[in-house]
Amino acid sequence: MSVAMKSMTGFGRAQFENDSVKITCEIKSLNGKYLEADIRLPRVFADLDAPIRRMLSELLERGTLTVTYQIKWLKSSSENQEIVINFDAAQSYLTALKSLSTELGVELHDPMREILKLPDLISMGEREISSETKQSIIDVTRVAALELDQFRQTEGQATAVKLGELLNAIESDLFVVEGYEGDRREAIRERVYGNILEHISQDAIDQNRLEQEVLIYLDKYDIAEEKQRLGQHIDFFKQSLKSEPKGRKLNFISQEMGREMNTMGVKSNFFPMQQAVVGMKEKLEQIKEQVLNIV
Repeated sequence: MSVAMKSMTGFGRAQFENDSVKITCEIKSLNGKYLEADIRLPRVFADLDAPIRRMLSELLERGTLTVTYQIKWLKSSSENQEIVINFDAAQSYLTALKSLSTELGVELHDPMREILKLPDLISMGEREISSETKQSIIDVTRVAALELDQFRQTEGQATAVKLGELLNAIESDLFVVEGYEGDRREAIRERVYGNILEHISQDAIDQNRLEQEVLIYLDKYDIAEEKQRLGQHIDFFKQSLKSEPKGRKLNFISQEMGREMNTMGVKSNFFPMQQAVVGMKEKLEQIKEQVLNIV
């Protein structure tokens, strides 16, 4: 049974509403080596950060998440909240104003207006939050995370198709490389003979010894092992796409593919083959870019 590939980018949104409160949660996800969640809850819900973070880690595994909330109280009496007035500060401020008025001989017309300008004179106390409301916030976050996960799966399937196409294109380039093997051998043979004949006459050449040297030279630049290993890496990549499409694993395989391509490019020593290898490298770079976005 194949495992669904998931992208790391996506968006999920969920909403909950009852007679007293309306809660909206939105989760945006971008690439990330690990799970990093920026949970933007109002301070009064600070105790929910840890359980929400654990839940997101279980559901989403990896990615850089931004979790935002809109919480609207539908009734003034919902979740009682105390109004806090700093009477001591107000009294001290009024006393200071009266002293200043007396000292300067300036009439104090509207002391209340001046007192109300005092910072933090009136503030909202801690809201009493019911356990039901807190559970609703956790539940709505879970629904948003599941929607994000579904979005990731849809994006992941599109990525899987693209990766399959790129792998097939690399295999085609590998066939091109194999098709030039005969031409490469002949070109190397002619180049070696030509270089020798520039300095030594035809009659002085030991044909058997020369043929041995050419074979040794050809063996030095043989790329049969690199082609075989590259083919094996491609097959392994395809199997992993179907069975366990984890981004880290696919990234490691793509690195191994790159090593074989680099060696082939150096050892091929034949321009048409090197062109085909460059084509493979170009497609491999596209694969690496896609793999970085896989969970």
